[in-house]
Amino acid sequence: CFFFNDTATTEIYTQAFVGSVRCVQETGLKEKDVRFKVHALQKLQLIIDEHWSEIADSLNEIESLYDNISFPERELAALIASKVYYHLEEYDDALRLALESGPKFDIEEKSAYVEKLISKCIDEYIQKRVHNAEARTEEDKLLIDPKLESVVDHMFLRCLKDGECKQAIGIAIEARRTDIIQKAIEMGENSEEKLKYVYDIAEKKISNKGFRSEVLKLLVSLLKEKSLNPEHYFELSKCYISLNDSAEIANLLIKLMLEGKENREIALQIAFDIFDSENQQITEKVCSELTIKRLAETDEGNKEMIFKLIDIILGKVTYEIYREFLSKNNKTDSQIATEIKETIPQTVSVLQEACVWSNALMNACTTDDSFLKKNLEWVAKSSNWAKFSCTSTLGMIHKGNKAQAMTILQPYLREAHASSSPYSGGGAFFALGLIHANQYNPEVMNNLIQNMNALGQNDVICHGISLAYGLVGMAKADEGIYGELKNIMLGDSAVRGEAAALSIGLLMLGSGNEEAIRELLNYAHETQHEKIIRAISLALAFIMYGKEEAGDVLFEQMVGDKDPIVRYGAMYLLGMAYVGTDNKAAIRKLLHFGVSDVDNDVRRSAVTNLGFVLARNPDKITKTVAQLADSYNPYVRYGAAMAIGIGCAGTAMKEATTILIPMLGDTTDFVRNGAIIALSLVMMQATKGIDSKLDDIKKYFDDVYKDKHEDILCKFAAIIGKGILDVGGRNCTINLISRFGSPKMASVIGLAVFCQFWYWFPYINFLSLALTPTALFGLNGDLKMPASYYVLSNAKPSKYAYPQPIVREAVNKPTKTPSAVLSTTNKAQARTKAKQNGGRQEVM
Repeated sequence: CFFFNDTATTEIYTQAFVGSVRCVQETGLKEKDVRFKVHALQKLQLIIDEHWSEIADSLNEIESLYDNISFPERELAALIASKVYYHLEEYDDALRLALESGPKFDIEEKSAYVEKLISKCIDEYIQKRVHNAEARTEEDKLLIDPKLESVVDHMFLRCLKDGECKQAIGIAIEARRTDIIQKAIEMGENSEEKLKYVYDIAEKKISNKGFRSEVLKLLVSLLKEKSLNPEHYFELSKCYISLNDSAEIANLLIKLMLEGKENREIALQIAFDIFDSENQQITEKVCSELTIKRLAETDEGNKEMIFKLIDIILGKVTYEIYREFLSKNNKTDSQIATEIKETIPQTVSVLQEACVWSNALMNACTTDDSFLKKNLEWVAKSSNWAKFSCTSTLGMIHKGNKAQAMTILQPYLREAHASSSPYSGGGAFFALGLIHANQYNPEVMNNLIQNMNALGQNDVICHGISLAYGLVGMAKADEGIYGELKNIMLGDSAVRGEAAALSIGLLMLGSGNEEAIRELLNYAHETQHEKIIRAISLALAFIMYGKEEAGDVLFEQMVGDKDPIVRYGAMYLLGMAYVGTDNKAAIRKLLHFGVSDVDNDVRRSAVTNLGFVLARNPDKITKTVAQLADSYNPYVRYGAAMAIGIGCAGTAMKEATTILIPMLGDTTDFVRNGAIIALSLVMMQATKGIDSKLDDIKKYFDDVYKDKHEDILCKFAAIIGKGILDVGGRNCTINLISRFGSPKMASVIGLAVFCQFWYWFPYINFLSLALTPTALFGLNGDLKMPASYYVLSNAKPSKYAYPQPIVREAVNKPTKTPSAVLSTTNKAQARTKAKQNGGRQEVM
């Protein structure tokens, strides 16, 4: 009925066909003649978008035509079936059939159907590419349809042709196509802008470490092909630092050093950036490379320059500048600590320790220990572990003051040798480690080894020296020190073993040492001491620092353990391995265990570690834990508070305070404790110009520790919070991410160990490792500050002004009011006096 030679008749039947789709379905598609079926499909193609619901009834017949290999218009049948599935929102089938329709599927067509399927096509392609990249064996990989890849490649070419290079780069990064990334960077103009764009995405968005390294290596190769300018050198150094390529960093520094004054100054700035990473592994390796090159150098000027670079990389220059700045600009109000001391009950040892820690935090890195000197008699009343804590705070106050460390601590070290006060001696060794933290010094390490041999029989002194081992040798992976610490741990003493196990984690930080992991795991299952098991679990987390996917196997092993303490460490392993990566898989795992594990401590640690994984994006932290802050479980609420404190430290974000301030009224004391600590971390160094609620927060802290009826935990947190708000003489903050975008190793570890004050208060001292002075230094090539150097700020001075010191009101001593004397009293006194005088009365 559709084949007429007469055109007019054909048009009439065509109109009838359009008006009755059912006719086509019941006649053309079911006709035996192939010509009828082809013509029916051609007519259905014209009206598919308006009459897809009626055509859907014949979907089986249309698909059967596609399945028929001998049918001449299989591609047309596939296209029509694809469009029906599209309207039915069955996008997987729609895409499958669209790809089979070959050229009939016109990807240049501007329609909702094509755009949706192209989007679906790209998503499926990305999903399969990522799966294959992360598959452990060839059998696990998925087959990618060449037709699917052809569509994606066509879209890449169209983006590049239309000048949408950033869009192409974004899709290529998700699909892990470095060839397209390279084409997008090289094609067209603004290649430098695109290089920066790719680097930012690589550091902030690419969650897979292997692919991130691949992209960074591509950037290095592209940068080397260019005629490098100063900006390129900085980009190149960032890539090398992120890749931990110490040899190339050293080569770049030497190259710059030999190319004139301007490039020498660039080399100095790169050296400062290397130190800012706080990664002792890479700094040691770079310095070793530079030392070898210095020995081969003949020019004395160049040798001096290499010496200067090594001093910068090792932190000698930076620490000296920081120490001088923090000491001269210490704006700590000494009245705060004095007022706390006079307010708290003298019989509560925990609050006295909190006062000492609060003072140490306020004066951290400033070398100002005047409060302790003025109150020696009061401090001397502390006993046992309280004495250990008080002495160890000297390490916070004098952190970085390496030249005078032994002089300051010598009186307490003598007590250790005299066996008169092992607690003071142990605290002094801990303080020595804090002063030299993440700054390996062979002389200091040898001194510790000698003292361990002489005094290590005492548990307390051994505890302090063991912690110092880990602090001084952070990330050093020294096998000799590891062996000594392992022997101490295997002694199965809770006090010794805890410090030794934790220090093994600090010593092997980021090494991924398989032997150490195996030995620690085995002993965790042998010992009965919870302190040692917990320290081992944290040590395992630290060993896998920054390893990302390489830590997944150990995580699965630990999280499947029946011991909740080992599972507790598994949560920290995720936090340390994926710190600052925003890795979605890690976040999903932490959220899962945060709401499903049967142990409350595991839940708490899982939620807390969200702060580390999301440290690069504080905005995401508040959104992620907002609902967890209202959980029925107080341990989850505590974890949510600490996650915000960790990830939003020093930001004074309103989104963070909006969540934390209501938690101050929580019915559970330890939740309020966590909320106070977290709020102080968020608001550190804030001013009224930044957040008008600051005065109210400070007043709340004052009211809490002065309230006789408040819980001890909350009082403790309020006192510590007072110190954190004014930390480092009101000149320090916490920043877990370095200037060039990588996590700061010492800062991350310091904050992670600080969180363990839940179990052991002296871990509060580790917060000093996370502190960064908020100062801007301008140096010339001689590392001197030019007299003409200044920075213009358009902000109002009041916005960043230091808080005014507390003014203590003068207390007038009340004068004694003369008592009234009655006349009868006078007469009685006169008679008594007369008797004493032999009966004679005086006459006025």
